[in-house]
Parts: sequence; C-alpha cells; structure tokens
Amino acid sequence: MMRLGIISEAQRAFPQAKIPHEEEYYRTVIAACADIYKGEPPWAYVKRSGLYGKGERRMSMLGGAKVLCDSLAALTFSSQADIYCADHRQQELVERVLQDNGFWENIPSFFSRAYALGGGALKVFIDGDIGIDYISADSFIPVGGFCGSIKEGIFRSRFYKGGEAFTLFERQGADGSGIFTDRALFSSRDGYLGEQIPVETMFDGLSEHSEYDICEPLFGYFRPAGANNLSDETMLGLSCFANCTDTLKALDIAFDSFSREFVLGRKRIIVPSSCIRTVVDPDTGRISRYFDTDDEVYQALKCDEEKDLKISDNTCELRVSEHVDAINALLDILCFQTGLSSGTLSFSTSGGLKTAAEVKSMETRTEITMQQNRCLAAELIESTVKSIIRCGMLCGDIPKGDISVRVAFSDRQTVDKGEIIDQNVRLVSAGLKSRLSAVMAVLDCSEEDALAEIERIKKEEKV
Repeated sequence: MMRLGIISEAQRAFPQAKIPHEEEYYRTVIAACADIYKGEPPWAYVKRSGLYGKGERRMSMLGGAKVLCDSLAALTFSSQADIYCADHRQQELVERVLQDNGFWENIPSFFSRAYALGGGALKVFIDGDIGIDYISADSFIPVGGFCGSIKEGIFRSRFYKGGEAFTLFERQGADGSGIFTDRALFSSRDGYLGEQIPVETMFDGLSEHSEYDICEPLFGYFRPAGANNLSDETMLGLSCFANCTDTLKALDIAFDSFSREFVLGRKRIIVPSSCIRTVVDPDTGRISRYFDTDDEVYQALKCDEEKDLKISDNTCELRVSEHVDAINALLDILCFQTGLSSGTLSFSTSGGLKTAAEVKSMETRTEITMQQNRCLAAELIESTVKSIIRCGMLCGDIPKGDISVRVAFSDRQTVDKGEIIDQNVRLVSAGLKSRLSAVMAVLDCSEEDALAEIERIKKEEKV
C-alpha cells in the first residue's frame, strides 16, 4: 500500500476518467489550510530558550482560524432557512429527509469547514432510504461544469464496518440520456489506500454503475464568496484565511507571549544567601539549594549589617493590557482581510452588550459579506432540496411532476425587536402604514390573527 493524493487515488479508482491535474493545489493550499484549521499550523512549534532549553516546545495557540470560520458560518447561517415547495407531498418528503439526516444540526459545521477549506459539497444518495452526505473540499474533485456551475464531480468517503475501514470513490456525471454514477471501493488502513474490493462488500444491493433518468446532478457545491487568487484554472473556492496566514501566525505569537507572561511574571523574592539551605540527595549525591518557606522558628544567622537579612520582592509587572491591545489590533487586521467590519472579532469583553440593530448598523462590511454568502448558501440548500425530491420520485415515494422550490433565510435573529416596534409605531403615527400591517410585522403573524388581535385591543380600550 502507498499513500497517494486525492487526484492520484481518484485516477486509480477511475482509470478511464479525465481528471484535472491539480494535485499541487490540493497539497499546498487545501491541505495547508486544513492543518491550520485543525490547530496544527507550520509555526506551531518553536525552539526552547534558556540555559538548559533543548528541543522544541508547542506554542500556546489562539486558534484564530477556527474562530473566524465558526463566526462566518454563524453569520451565514444564523437562523434556520425556510423551505417552500409548491407541492405539499414534496414539502413533507423534504422535511422528513432533512429531519432524519440531522441536516439543521450538521449544516453549521459543514459551513465552518467549507470556509476553512474553500468549499464543500452536499451529495444526496439512495441507500434503502434517501440520505445526505457532507463532503469537504479535500474529498471532492470537480470534473466538469458550465458557466461556473459544477455539474460533474468525484467524491471520496470513508466508512467503517466490522472494525475495518473502507474508502469509497463515486464519480457522478451526465451522458446523453441522464445521470450516471460509477463507484469504486477500497480497503484502507491508516490513511493508505489498499486493494479494490466489490462494492457489495460494504453496501448491499449497490452496484458499481448506476443510471438515473434525471437531467440534473444529485449534489450541490458551495464555495465562499470571493475570487480564488491563488489559482485561475480551478473551479474550487478559496479558504477564507488563505491570504491571512501571516496575521494568524502573528496572533498565535502574541497569544503565546501573553500566556508566557504569567509564567515568567510569577512572584519572585530575593533572599540573602545565609537564608539558603542545602540538602544532599542520598542516591545521586547531588546538592540542592532551597529556601524553606515553612520555617517559623528563630534562627541565629551571622551577618554584619541589617540589610543582609532583608527579603525583597522582585516580581515583574504583568503586561496584560499591552497584550490584549496587540491581539485586538491583529484581530481588526484579520477582519479587514476577510471582509468583516472592525471589531467583529474581539479579544476583549469590555465593549458591553449591543443590540442586533446597533451591530447591524455599525458592521456594514460584515453585513455585505454575510448577504453574499447567504445567497450562495441558499442556492446550495435549494439544489439539495431539489435532489431530494428527484430521489423521492425515483424511489416512488412521491409522484413525478414539476419541481418548484424557494429557500429564504429568516432575519428574525439579526434584527432587533425593539427597533421593529419603534419603526412601525412611527409609521402608523405618520399615516404611512396601516395598523393591520404594523401588527402583522410586529407579531409576525397572519392577517387573520392580526385582525383578531386588533379587535381584542378595541374591546380592552372600551373597558
């Protein structure tokens, strides 16, 4: 067995397929970003210092890449998306499949890793029931596309059965009659690709080649907003921190210095040499010198001057505020480099609590970046929902027919409720909005419920 890159592994799985030669991009960009995201950057270890320092030590890591990706994922997917299907049977199928696959629980982690690696794919498959597979950018190869949209790809997935590890490669593409899927299964151990074995070993009833009478692929790809300036030829996206590694390194250096400040700045006292005792190790004969802090009895010490017996405090002052200011300055630089407003990432908790409306008004760049990525995320979810409906039609769970899907993100979690109330009160008072529309906006209810609420208010006013 030999360790190969994903391009070489895919070429071994599908010798006849035409696969882009992008092994260098996967190794130098995607793999490097994955190491930084996992907390194993190239600068993680530094040489030990001091008289007896030998070898290396691991720095205290701030984990700025993970915090950044989680924050972007939270901004993009701050609330559950609303999915609307024209057919109620399609709506029920989609809700059931998403619930069974834990979609809303897994999608924030998917987006966080997609921001870290530059993209990710959601693949819908049929294995007795309809399932969703979450594919990272390091396990996906775009093979064909049109106008920037990826239509064909190769997926790599790892599974375990009976204590053994398996690696499955799937190639999904289109021919003249519909969509096809080729599969190749390998045994694997410790990341090495082993021998190819029949697909039925892992999946009962699943063949190495399948054809589907549909016109669209059963997967969707998400890439973060922004151009890939490291490669003009690839269809893959770029990690949100691929151009910020110097800032992430500086953050870890500053945080390591901050943590070591408490080690080097521990309380130190200077005592006269006459107060130092010695003890001999009976096994090694080594003499150790120490100051007995528990000694509370009188001692007769020989000295000429009183100052020779004085114990003085030589503790250094901790530079806490300087380190916090430096880290916050670097975080502001990181925000600037990733399209976020200054202060979106902060190392200090002294800023106080702000309402969502204040944050939204202050963070213009963050809002723009969030909306750009939300549009791309909505397209991904819409593509996934359509794939679920197509699979449901293939399985016979729902009748065949037209597919009409709309995905919308709710802003209820990013808009301050008090601001909504004040705005509607002012509009009604100025005669620019009806009371019915204002009640519907404030209570987030239907017209029928709003009319009933207005009638109750009128009755209470009479009382």
